[in-house]
Amino acid sequence: MNRQPKLTKRERKALAPKVPVPNGGEHIHCIACGMHLDPQRFVPPGSARMIRCKHGAQFASCTDCVEISQRLIDEHDRSGQNVQSAAAWH
Repeated sequence: MNRQPKLTKRERKALAPKVPVPNGGEHIHCIACGMHLDPQRFVPPGSARMIRCKHGAQFASCTDCVEISQRLIDEHDRSGQNVQSAAAWH
């Protein structure tokens, strides 16, 4: 008896249905502290903002962590590595 070949992880992931995001918005976290940021927090005068790196990517940050977030992005710009963001928490 021969075994049926199994799908690779990449093939299983491609076949899996995409999980819809509630309310059509994004699930956003601060890169410095990991706090969940609702899209309403970005509306001026908001308690969150988006910071852009030199490569053009945007990263979310709460207003309390803007200085730390900017240092993380500056390190990302210098090294070319991924942004060392904090673990997400709710």
